[in-house]
Amino acid sequence: MQDAKALAKELRFKFNHDLEEMYHRFFDELAQANLPDGEAGKLAQILLLSRQEGLKYLVSKEEMEAYSAAYPSETQ
Repeated sequence: MQDAKALAKELRFKFNHDLEEMYHRFFDELAQANLPDGEAGKLAQILLLSRQEGLKYLVSKEEMEAYSAAYPSETQ
């Protein structure tokens, strides 16, 4: 059985990965929405701020190498 720290790290990495995928879907949907440039820009800015705030605590800079090994397609 995994120890609690390793399991918590694995879950944080998975949650980060899932959120990244969700934000990619949001940005793809925004690109296809045919909104006027001003509205698209405002919404994109809101999404970027949300992404930045939502992800910044899940994977530290020190853990990025381990995260990249677990989810290599995200860091290429």
